[in-house]
Amino acid sequence: MRCFFAYILLVIAIFGCSDDDGQSYPSMHTDLAEVHTGSDKNVVCIELDDGRKYNADRTIHSGVADTTYRCLCSYTLDDDQSAESFHIYNITAIMSSYPKPYSNYKDQENSPVKLFSMWESPRYINAHIGYKTTDKGTHIFRFCEEKIETGEDGTKTAYVILHHKRPSNDPESYTKHTYISFPKYYYEGKADKVVLRVERI
Repeated sequence: MRCFFAYILLVIAIFGCSDDDGQSYPSMHTDLAEVHTGSDKNVVCIELDDGRKYNADRTIHSGVADTTYRCLCSYTLDDDQSAESFHIYNITAIMSSYPKPYSNYKDQENSPVKLFSMWESPRYINAHIGYKTTDKGTHIFRFCEEKIETGEDGTKTAYVILHHKRPSNDPESYTKHTYISFPKYYYEGKADKVVLRVERI
């Protein structure tokens, strides 16, 4: 299955309403995850970062066939984490792409962002960021490879930077939140460690 990372917005309607009848309902979870689609362009399953994989509980059309992409997924799950209790409520694709050479963009302005948090999962380096906008024009985010450095002990470290290009016609107004995920598995066999740098406000 080929990997494809794209800006795809999938909004899944919340199905069913119920009056308060004293029943308890599973808690809502929101996590970064991988979406896998089939040849029919429908979502086949969601794979969470801890390795758990759940089949889609309803037909969700993604627009792209035989694809894996990174998303922010809202779902409910019973305490026993049974497959039958998994229900998707919302899927939003986030920026996750292989790195490009930084030399392609080093002469372009890199607009800083607010960094709210950063954490590492088995396959990704993730960050919750914010940028000032009035929603005029498109903000472009890229991962760029600065260098691969070999240490005295022979280990190799890949240095990657988040490059943010803001449209010139978009005045800074309110802060818009988004998530990014760098696929560190890209460097398997090429580097022993990956360092992601974010230019912060």
